[in-house]
Amino acid sequence: MRGLADLLLLERNMTARAATLRALVQFERGRGERIAELLQHEQLEPRERAFASELTHGVLRNQRFLDAALAVFAHRGLPDDQRLCSALRLGAYQLLLLGGVPARAAVHETVELVQHGKGFANAVLRRLSECVSDGEPDAKRPLHEFALLKGRLLKLSKPLLSDPSKLLAVRFSLPDFLVARWQENHGKDAVTEIAAAASAVPAITLRPCRGVVAEDLAAKLTSAAVECAVDGAMVRWTGGASPFGTAAFLEGFFVAQDPTAMRAALAVDAAPGETIVDLCAAPGTKSTLLAERVGQAGRVLAWDIDVARRPRILENVQRLRLGDRLVVLDDAAKLPVATADAVLVDVPCSNTGVLARRVEVRYRLRSGSFAQLAELQRELLKQALRCVKPGGRVVYSTCSIEPEENLDVVRSVLSNGVQLLSSELTLPAKHRHDGGFFAVLRAGLTTGIPSSGGRG
Repeated sequence: MRGLADLLLLERNMTARAATLRALVQFERGRGERIAELLQHEQLEPRERAFASELTHGVLRNQRFLDAALAVFAHRGLPDDQRLCSALRLGAYQLLLLGGVPARAAVHETVELVQHGKGFANAVLRRLSECVSDGEPDAKRPLHEFALLKGRLLKLSKPLLSDPSKLLAVRFSLPDFLVARWQENHGKDAVTEIAAAASAVPAITLRPCRGVVAEDLAAKLTSAAVECAVDGAMVRWTGGASPFGTAAFLEGFFVAQDPTAMRAALAVDAAPGETIVDLCAAPGTKSTLLAERVGQAGRVLAWDIDVARRPRILENVQRLRLGDRLVVLDDAAKLPVATADAVLVDVPCSNTGVLARRVEVRYRLRSGSFAQLAELQRELLKQALRCVKPGGRVVYSTCSIEPEENLDVVRSVLSNGVQLLSSELTLPAKHRHDGGFFAVLRAGLTTGIPSSGGRG
């Protein structure tokens, strides 16, 4: 017999599942670009919202694999009904990849959400659940056996797919063309690790702020029931309560920032008293690091063309008490011309280094996306070079691991004395860090970068 606490937990989980299903259907219909946007209008308690976010991201992060597994038991193919199909994916994700959810509950509570086709959904999910057990996959049966969480195993009687060449892309729910280009650009040995990282739950890393060191931040968070571990100069959230509801967060003692992103900001080598421009600044985590480095005698000018995202920079400025040195510009005309000591330009990109976080991006990418983005990226880099003083530093960075968006863009501006001093490409590592790129350039001693044609 269920106790009151169990019934309340069941009700909260059902509410979260229902919100997840609505978000998945809306995404399938093209009514939202980001998962957070699809969930923000749902009336959910914080724990419900966290569970719904985990479910929604998990389904989309693994959708191609889930579809292939479901198709083994849906002999006529997956249904055209978007709600039924999304419900099947939701159930399959809980059975295969979530952990901590009993199979019977995952099946029953998913079927309860189905309006039409309950019998079909129940049969498919139950048959799928019967193929999950403890154990390790047989390396000789790569199309039939798949490792899941914590020593669990999916063991199919039929192959997951008929074309073995697509196995890597299907297992990690990525477009075929993307896996093929990664193998060409980064090598056969690296492509499996990149693909696995792209479909794993990403690590949450916290950068200490306001003079607090990692050990002291970890102690503050541990006292608030946050499970965490010191990782060099940063703190890694490993479980327990959310750090974002703690006094340490409200008092500005940390920001969430991946180590790869932090390295790009550190590459600016900001010094006390300098004037630094952050040209594509939202949400402001790199801006705040720069502001801490320049000190009270320096200044960071943060600009982002997206008006809707600028308030997020201001939120971080206020929380970290950096208003005396970090200014959020409201007009591109206020950007300096040939006077800044250094500029960071973290350009909009394909996000192929952060697909674990931006799970929806894999469904928008096309083979021509990278060349299209490079046109905008070149213009932004030229704009950065116009802001910096002769001989000043410009750091160009992306969350992409594609050469067209990285070194190719940088090489396109190496004229008029502009020099490439160094560059660094980081491939994503599962549960450790994101992928990304940065290059450090030195502006020429004379100006000569062409106009951007008025872009802000």
